[in-house]
Amino acid sequence: MRAIFIFVLYAISASCFAEKVILSSPDKTESISYICTDDGCSAWIDTEIGKISLFNGIPTCTVRAKWHSTRLAEVSFSCGSPCNISFFYQKGNGVSKPTHDVLALDAQRYCVLKPTDDGKGIALAPIFYKGGAEYYWRARYSDPKFGFYTQSAVIFSTIKGNFQTVGRLKLSYLNKDGNNTAKLIDQKCPD
Repeated sequence: MRAIFIFVLYAISASCFAEKVILSSPDKTESISYICTDDGCSAWIDTEIGKISLFNGIPTCTVRAKWHSTRLAEVSFSCGSPCNISFFYQKGNGVSKPTHDVLALDAQRYCVLKPTDDGKGIALAPIFYKGGAEYYWRARYSDPKFGFYTQSAVIFSTIKGNFQTVGRLKLSYLNKDGNNTAKLIDQKCPD
C-alpha cells in the first residue's frame, strides 16, 4: 500500500499542468508566453512582427517570467538546485544567450552578477554580449580581499547581490569564517 501511495505522489508531482501563461509588457506592445506539459516547457515572445522563440521542450515544470521594465523581459527555468537558466529579451537586442545562475540584475544597464563561465568566481557581465568586454568586473572565489566561504559545494549559492540606483553593486555573502559580510563594489556596469 505504501508503494502505491509513493508512486501516486510521484506521478502527481512529476506532471506539469498544461496551462498557457501570458504576461504583457507594461506598455502592452509585447508579451511573454509559456506553456508547460508533461513533454516539457516552451517559451516565446509575441511581438508586432511575430513570435520569437526562447526555448522549446525543456524538461522542467518550473518556469518564471517577468518584465523588469517596459523594455526588458526575463524568462528562467530551473535546471536543479541551485541551478537556473535565464533568457532575456529586449526589443533592440533580441534574445540573449542563456545566462546561468543570475545572482543580481541591473535592468537599467542590462547587466548581471553571475558565476564566471569557468566556475572560479563571480562577475558583472553584459546581458547582450556582442564582443568587447566579456566581464566588466570579476572576483575569484580564492581572492583574499573578499574571503568567500569556499567550503560550500556550490560557492555562488552563498553570495547575493543588489544593484543600487546609481548602479553600484552591494555584495552580501558568507565569508570564510561563516559570518555574513557585505561589500560595496566600486566598479559598475556602463550606462
